[in-house]
Amino acid sequence: MMHTFLITGGTGLVGQALTAELEGLGHHVRHLSTRRTSAPHRFYWNPQEGHMDVSALAGVTCIIHLAGANVAERWTNRHKHAILNSRVQSTQTLYKAIEALPKEDRPNSLISASAVGIYPNHPDKVYSESDGSPEGFLGSVVARWEEEVDRFSALGLRVAKVRIGLVLGAEGGVLKTLLPLFRLGLGSALGNGRHWMPWIHVEDLARQFAHLAIHAELDGIWNGVGPESIQNRAFSKTLARVLRRPFFLPAVPAWVLHMVLGEMAQVGLMSTRCSAQKWVDQGFEFRHPTLEEALTDATQSRP
Repeated sequence: MMHTFLITGGTGLVGQALTAELEGLGHHVRHLSTRRTSAPHRFYWNPQEGHMDVSALAGVTCIIHLAGANVAERWTNRHKHAILNSRVQSTQTLYKAIEALPKEDRPNSLISASAVGIYPNHPDKVYSESDGSPEGFLGSVVARWEEEVDRFSALGLRVAKVRIGLVLGAEGGVLKTLLPLFRLGLGSALGNGRHWMPWIHVEDLARQFAHLAIHAELDGIWNGVGPESIQNRAFSKTLARVLRRPFFLPAVPAWVLHMVLGEMAQVGLMSTRCSAQKWVDQGFEFRHPTLEEALTDATQSRP
């Protein structure tokens, strides 16, 4: 059955991959954009002002909500506000637009991005979707974000949330930061190198979102991660090997990261080992199940 999907944040790394995945399956895809454009299937919205072109919702079966300011930028007070507000305000704008529609004209489902940052740092615990206990700035942002998303169930929508880990893709994500250094042979571990990194190839993450969007019986929380988290030193060593570059430099001490990045160092040092068992139980098959294969695919398609 063919559906019409509306995606927020559709021009980002995940949004582009998801659009290609859904269109490849024969579905129609629309985007909400903060830029006014005459491009087909793009509709204007301004979450800061709570404005949205409601014609974007006509005939839409499911909304896939990916919009949010980039976490991997220095956490000035201004940007921290942007990280939180971009997620909360965009979700509230969607809610008000849907609430104003007659019940028979509302979408059936909302599939929203979330983040593994809701899990507190732990050296060895494996987090499943039933865990939480958010700590720190990221944890508070994700908790508030999920609270706003949960409200849509009161409008009669099926709600699912994907707690995304580190996304590996050719056009952005964590590799955009790491590749320049590793290609020069300057890659190294961070801190003690033992913190867990829950990674996933962007193609598999897009397929997870598509799976949830299409299967109307699925709801709740899902870890958007690959089959197995990996510790930072092993991740870094694997990336260097895939690029055929040396890996000999000492690890960057945590205090240096804090000095250079400030509070944002949390992103590079957090340890959140996450389970993908819920996907396995669904029979979901990863196209990039190993880190080496995923990194090889992502880096070979980059210039």
